[in-house]
Parts: sequence; C-alpha cells; structure tokens
Amino acid sequence: MLFLLLRLMPALVPLLFFISTKAAFYYIDEWQWALAAVLILPLAYFALLKYKDRSKRIIWPALYAVIFAATGFVYSLILENPLIINIYLISWSLIYALYLEAFFHDFYETAKVHILDLFNITHYGNILIIFFATAALVSFNIFLNLPWLALLVIFAAVCFSVIYLAFERSGLERRHALLYSAVIDLILAEILGGLLLLPASFYVIAAIAALCYYLLTQTLLYAAGNKLSRKFFIELLGFSALILIIVAATAAWL
Repeated sequence: MLFLLLRLMPALVPLLFFISTKAAFYYIDEWQWALAAVLILPLAYFALLKYKDRSKRIIWPALYAVIFAATGFVYSLILENPLIINIYLISWSLIYALYLEAFFHDFYETAKVHILDLFNITHYGNILIIFFATAALVSFNIFLNLPWLALLVIFAAVCFSVIYLAFERSGLERRHALLYSAVIDLILAEILGGLLLLPASFYVIAAIAALCYYLLTQTLLYAAGNKLSRKFFIELLGFSALILIIVAATAAWL
C-alpha cells in the first residue's frame, strides 16, 4: 500500500501544488495556507521515502523539491495575466513532476534511472530556479521594498542549496561539492549585488544571474572531470555572450 502511494505521489504532489497555488489567487487572505500546503506536500513525500529506506540520503533532494515548489509559488504572485499564470503553473508543475518521478526511479534504482537522468534534470532545473527566484526577489525589492540585504541572504541560501545538490549528483566528493558550491554562490551573490545598482528590469537581472550560474557550473564540472578544453571553454563563452546580447537587446531595461 505504501509503495502504491509513493508511486502515485510524483504525479499527485505537482497536481496539488497547482491546485494550492491557484487557490491562493481566489482566497487572497488565506494565501499562507496555500503556501504551507505547497511546502508540506514534498516534505511528506520524501519523509515517506525515508521511512521506506532509512539508509538513503534524502535531505538535499527534499530541500531541492521544497525550493522548487516555493519558487514556483512565489513567482506566480508577480504575474498578472490569468492566461500567463495558468501556462506558467502548468509548465512548472510538469517539470516538478519530472523531477519527483526521476528521483523515485533513482531511489528504487529502476531501469529508467538512465532515461530520467536526475543530474541533468537537477542541473537544468537550477537554471529555472535561479532565474525565477531572482526575478521574484528583485521584484519584491522594487515593488515591496524588500531590503537588499535580505534579498541577497535569501538568494545565497537558495543558490547554495540547489548548486550543492547538482554537484553532489555529478559524483564529486562531498568536500569538493561544498567548496565549489560556496565559491559559485559567493560569485553569484556578488554579481547580483552589482546588478541591483543598475537601472535594469528584474527579468534582465534574473537572466544574467541564471546565465552566470550556467557558465560557472559548466566550467567547474568539466574542470573537475578533466574534460575542460580551450575549445569547449571558448564555445561556452561564445554561447553565453550570445545569450547575453540577445537578452540585452530585447529586454526592457527600465
């Protein structure tokens, strides 16, 4: 019975995430309950997995799921168009379901563990988390007067958590994963602090932060695996520069 519940929860948790987040728009005064549901649901799922096999480490994957859900919920609050909100929440819920499904197969070491590559899902999911979390935090700074120090602390905590999980999943030793995560986290926080001084929109700032994350993590991962070459580094810089130019040219800076 427990296994059946665990098998269904990768689909049920994102569905309930969608329902809870939508409920926050209809019951504005009760949004705290919706947020509580969004945070408790993944914790319940991972707690059941831990109960099933206490030898498995689930703290960081559980924290990642909570951050992913919280980011999706918080960012939806700054959207205004109902159609865009629905499209965003459906897309976020599907990616959320993909992560939970991948972790289920990784947890039970099924044959699909190589198809649903948890490292790739986590790594590219981090880009989404950093982009949307940054956009939400900066918008709160602009429109709700969130103190910049609180913004940077929350940003640094979120980034360190998701980056560490990505490095851990890549097979790095724990101390190296912690060191690399701390270094990238510090660099990203410093970059964000500098970007806050510019007259840029929160989407431009979020795009630059996500792009810097991608550039730094790819460089360190390839360097750690002794795969970093001059050609790859130049291609990576060129791709990052191209994306940055597109963002700078098409975004509204004010």
